[in-house]
Amino acid sequence: AETARLIAIINSMTPGERVFPGVIKGSRKRRIAAGSGTQVQEVNRLLKQFTQMQKMMKKMKGKGGMAKLMGQIKGGGFPGGGPPLTH
Repeated sequence: AETARLIAIINSMTPGERVFPGVIKGSRKRRIAAGSGTQVQEVNRLLKQFTQMQKMMKKMKGKGGMAKLMGQIKGGGFPGGGPPLTH
């Protein structure tokens, strides 16, 4: 059900909005929510998750990216994350 909602939200975006989600502001969010049968909060959540994933991918792209990212996760510095992971 969650995946179907996410697909509906993405399908309600224009091709330009999919490429550049930064252009999606208030009225566009309302249009996307109405077109996908969801709430604006769900559109916001998807956009936030996308932004977090984009940041994570950029960190992994750099030199030693994966090791650096794993160190952050262990240290509890994971974006939007909860408590640090323990063994």
